[in-house]
Amino acid sequence: MTATVDVPSLTGGYTDATLTLAIDQAEHERRQAAGLGTVTGHGFGGLDHLMALPHGLPVPLDSLDKHQQAYVLKAPTGICTVHDGHVTRHAVRPCRVTMATVRYDTTYKLALDSASRFAPFCARQVIVNRLDKNAFHRINRLAEFDWYGIGVLLEHAGGELETVVEPRPFVPKRYTPAAWWFAEQAYMAYLQHTTVKEAV
Repeated sequence: MTATVDVPSLTGGYTDATLTLAIDQAEHERRQAAGLGTVTGHGFGGLDHLMALPHGLPVPLDSLDKHQQAYVLKAPTGICTVHDGHVTRHAVRPCRVTMATVRYDTTYKLALDSASRFAPFCARQVIVNRLDKNAFHRINRLAEFDWYGIGVLLEHAGGELETVVEPRPFVPKRYTPAAWWFAEQAYMAYLQHTTVKEAV
């Protein structure tokens, strides 16, 4: 299932964007059944502890360091369970952010900077109402967006979108607690937003 959600602000400066999410339906339903929302306790630290555990496989509790043990012993059962001296992680990322879209009047450097903040997590694009009238400036500005892999879409008066620069597909180089945290923040916005548009 995919969804789009307008995000006025996320912790860490990720502001004023529309995020397109690919919801992990099985994880979403599992969390709903367990009464569990987002998994952001202890911030990056807690997610770092979880990432040290394989999903769905019991691990001896005494093989974890004291900080990991302290975390898993306090975590809700929807996140992980401790049984018979072993801990099993249940939580996975609830969604994948596939695109971050920001809107600006034109291709300002501020538009480039705003979209660039999402570079570690997803593909990016900017929707603008106009392009620079000066051909030299327009070509150079669009080349800069293209260099950074940020798409540029021109919105015409009737609302039609024209792709001027194709956004570069996102290819994760590695999986990090920060990326999981960002997915949890996006999922929180998805859960709290009342105007989520869904498409199966």
